[in-house]
Amino acid sequence: MRELSLKEVQERSLELLCEFDTFCKENDIDYYICGGTLLGAVRHHGFIPWDDDTDVMMLRRDYEKMLRVIKKAEIIPERKFIYSRNHTFARHYCRYVRTDFVKKEDGFSEDDCPWLGLDIFPVDFVNNDKTFIRQVKKLKILRSLLLIGVTKDNLGKNPVARGIKKILRPFIKHYGIFRIVHHMEKTAARYSHHETEYVAGICGMYGLREIWKYSDFKEKTRLDFEGHSFQAPAKYDIYLSNLYGDYMQLPPEDKRKYTDARVFEK
Repeated sequence: MRELSLKEVQERSLELLCEFDTFCKENDIDYYICGGTLLGAVRHHGFIPWDDDTDVMMLRRDYEKMLRVIKKAEIIPERKFIYSRNHTFARHYCRYVRTDFVKKEDGFSEDDCPWLGLDIFPVDFVNNDKTFIRQVKKLKILRSLLLIGVTKDNLGKNPVARGIKKILRPFIKHYGIFRIVHHMEKTAARYSHHETEYVAGICGMYGLREIWKYSDFKEKTRLDFEGHSFQAPAKYDIYLSNLYGDYMQLPPEDKRKYTDARVFEK
C-alpha cells in the first residue's frame, strides 16, 4: 500500500467534509465545523498546516436525526457512517469514513477504526452549575476507561500507569466498551430533552471549557476553508477563546507537529 503525504491526507479529508456538507443540506441537518477545523478556517482559511483531520459538531437533536437518516440514505461507494449503536465504532460520537484509505494510529487497536474519517460530535443542553461539573467529572472517568479498552497494552506514561491499565483492560473488555459509550451518551444527554440557557460539547477533551450560551451557539455563518465554505458559529470567538485562549497566536515551533497517524491508499 502507498502511504499518503500530509497534503494528500488533507485533500482526502476535505472531500469528506464537502460530502458531509452536501448530505446535511439535502437532509436539513444543522452542523458547525469545530475544534481544529474551525480554528484552521479562522486563522488559516483552511487546514492548520500540520493538521490532517476534520471535525464538526451539532446539537443532539440534529445528531439523532442524522443517525435516523443514514439508515436509509444512499451513501457514496467506499463511504460509511460508523457509530456505537450499530457496534461499528466504540465512541460517544459518529465518524464518516472512507474505506478506500487505511489509517494506522499508534497505540490504538487495529480494529478500532482503520479508516480515514470525519468526526461528528453531539452538543448537549446543560445547566451551568454544579450538575455540569458532576457530569464532566463522570464523563472524564468513563472516557478514560473507554480509552483503556480501545488502546494497546503497552501505553502509559510510566510503568505504574501501564501496569494499572494492563490490570483494568480485561475487566473493561468483559464489561463491554459499547456499554461504556452508552453510559457516556446517557450522562451527556441528561438535560437535552428541553432547551436550557447553555450548551456544551460535554464529552469532549476540553471538559469545563467547552460550554457556551445557546443564544451564542445557534447563530450561524459560513467560513472559507480551502476554497470552500462551511457552516460555523457566527460567534466563533467565544468558542475558540474558551478552548485555545489567544487562538490567533501560533504555538511554538516544537508544538507544530503532525500526528503519529499514517494513511495508506488501498
